[in-house]
Amino acid sequence: MDMVGELCLVGAVLAPLVGSGISIVGGGSDRGRRIAAKLGWLSAVLAITTAVSVALGGSFGVTLEGLYGRPILGLFADQLTVTLLVLVCGVGAVVQSFALRYLLMDRRARRFCAAANVVVVAMAVVSTSTTAAGLVVAWVAAGIGFVVVVGARPDLPGVRWSAQRTLEMFALGDLALVAALALIWMRAGNVDLISAGAMRLAAGRIGGLSGVVALLIVIAALTRSAQGPFGRWLPGTLSAPTPASALLHAGVVNGGGILLIRLGALTGDSMLAMVAAFAVAAGTATVATALMTRKPDIKGALVFSTMGQMGFMIAECAVGAYLAALVHLVGHGMYKATLFFGSGSQVPRLGQAPTAPVNVNSRLTRTFAAVTTAAGAVGVMALIPGVLYHRGGFVLLIFTAATAMTAGWAWWDRPPGSIRMAAVWVALMLAAGALYGLVLGALGSWIDPALPVAGVGTLNPWWLLSMAAGGLAIAGLVRIAGMQRRLVAVLVTVGAPPAPPGRRNPTGPRDSRIATPSGVTRSANLSTESAR
Repeated sequence: MDMVGELCLVGAVLAPLVGSGISIVGGGSDRGRRIAAKLGWLSAVLAITTAVSVALGGSFGVTLEGLYGRPILGLFADQLTVTLLVLVCGVGAVVQSFALRYLLMDRRARRFCAAANVVVVAMAVVSTSTTAAGLVVAWVAAGIGFVVVVGARPDLPGVRWSAQRTLEMFALGDLALVAALALIWMRAGNVDLISAGAMRLAAGRIGGLSGVVALLIVIAALTRSAQGPFGRWLPGTLSAPTPASALLHAGVVNGGGILLIRLGALTGDSMLAMVAAFAVAAGTATVATALMTRKPDIKGALVFSTMGQMGFMIAECAVGAYLAALVHLVGHGMYKATLFFGSGSQVPRLGQAPTAPVNVNSRLTRTFAAVTTAAGAVGVMALIPGVLYHRGGFVLLIFTAATAMTAGWAWWDRPPGSIRMAAVWVALMLAAGALYGLVLGALGSWIDPALPVAGVGTLNPWWLLSMAAGGLAIAGLVRIAGMQRRLVAVLVTVGAPPAPPGRRNPTGPRDSRIATPSGVTRSANLSTESAR
């Protein structure tokens, strides 16, 4: 079983790399890209087979060893790494299949396909690397590959500037991670990331530099996940085609969470690093969530939604709730790609009036429906064994209740039509709460042995509630007429990337607007490919 699992592990990582080569040498036709897409699905199947091998026979790895049996490079499969591997390879296969149709007859499609496959391979190595050196090398390769993906269509407006801005910010974060690796190497050598004992021993050998190392790793994670001052590159990537956006938001930005989870033993003991990570992530999540509802374009709203989600995920890592962060990471990767693939269908066509919800139900009815739905969903979720066992479980229940309440309130803006439809809605919300609880409990039982132990520097999980308080404060301020005029403009300006020299900011508050037949003003900056 180990031999089969090892072959599947290596095949899952190398299949996209072979696809990248084939797409380059495949000539001007789309045949090479079709083969690469099939190899992407083969990689996803092999990743799932590797996970089955781990479930049946336990963890295993393929390692190149040096003197005294110390690992130099290698891939390792346990509950944590194969879960990440399935996510990375699955997202890569879906993106390649979508790009195969979306970029049909595009003369630059080969460049996109090759670079996207390199990103998938690099992130697969980041997820499964046995050693710190292998992880850092793959991390840098993933960043370079994605810059090529963003710049695959330099003929489109704003793409060259966006690729340059992304490269600059990625270089900053990658330099921080390389510096952290250098400090670790000087004190503890090429650390084995699989052995918990080796990780704790390395943390001890780093000694007085442990705080510096932890801060450098946090900076790398914040940069790749577009948090705070390190996230100004993300809104500019809207100029890239939709497949690039899907690969970014479903895979690349998750790298910050993957990094903090895999290196939790090296960062969790530094309270300074955890406070910095939480402060930046919480601030980003609060502001980005407020911005999400104020952006006039579809993809712009999705961009700030991603920043908010990544902020919450980084904050979960800062409080040591690694299981919750992993569930968040996997869930975000699956549904955000779907949202970007369907973003074009959300743009009103010429002559079509955008539909808006009709608020016919009373505030009392909507409040009662939202509260009862949230209480029911959380009650069902709390009954699932193992949900409250993990760190931060009670706090996650509070956020689940808030999410269910928001969904219930929004749905009741429109009349349910009949008692039967209302009953169906409540039943669906209860089922969703039960499903979330089952996923959290099952994934916790499966992956808990491979998760890092929360360090002494991690914060109390109840600090997550400060994010909710900040969101409520901004929501209350924007309801005040005087504050609304000032605050919304400030939020949009803060969230906008700096304009290229000599050009107006394409995604800032001054974007051009057009009037639809219904008289509703819509943004013309829907994205470059929306006009294609």
